[in-house]
Amino acid sequence: MLVKLKQLDSAFVHLKFWTLVLLAFCLSSSVVVVWLSFKAVNQAKQEVYLISQDQVLKAFANPRDALVNVEAKSHLRQFHQLLFTLSPDERLIESQLAESLYLGDQSVKFHLDNLRETGYFKKLLAANVSQRVYLDSIQLDETKGDYPFRVFARQEIIRSSSILYRSLITTGNLRPIQRTPANPHGFLIENWEILENKDLYQKTR
Repeated sequence: MLVKLKQLDSAFVHLKFWTLVLLAFCLSSSVVVVWLSFKAVNQAKQEVYLISQDQVLKAFANPRDALVNVEAKSHLRQFHQLLFTLSPDERLIESQLAESLYLGDQSVKFHLDNLRETGYFKKLLAANVSQRVYLDSIQLDETKGDYPFRVFARQEIIRSSSILYRSLITTGNLRPIQRTPANPHGFLIENWEILENKDLYQKTR
């Protein structure tokens, strides 16, 4: 009788041991499955599929910090193109100037108001003058939170009888803001100044 009780007790111990082993295995498996699921979901969030002309294109999302240099320079390039590449078309000029105001603060508006007061845009229209800007380089300090920048460019002012070339150097800083349709890069130009805008040379057409 005692032998049977010992065997029963031993069987109970074995059953208890294997039950705990099975429970531990199930818990660890559940943890691994949950972790892999979260990892798969996060990875899926980084992938974007675009449809263009019946083709599916795969794109990857990156943290903003990884693309600050590219986006900031694209923002500055867009801003200077809007402000300094102009044609003798009043509606087009006003449209571009209004669009540029979404990319900068009051320092940009102050500059535009000064140009309007001096009649710059009216003279442009009256003389059928067009102008283009070519950006040579953009210096951006990513180590500072306000992203100071300096833009080096050249202006080409085309008149009916001549073409005037001018140097252009601007400076300011960028403040990250929420992206909008009018400001897709999510930067606002602050403390914008024109440091240099002088004649280089002129040639007849």
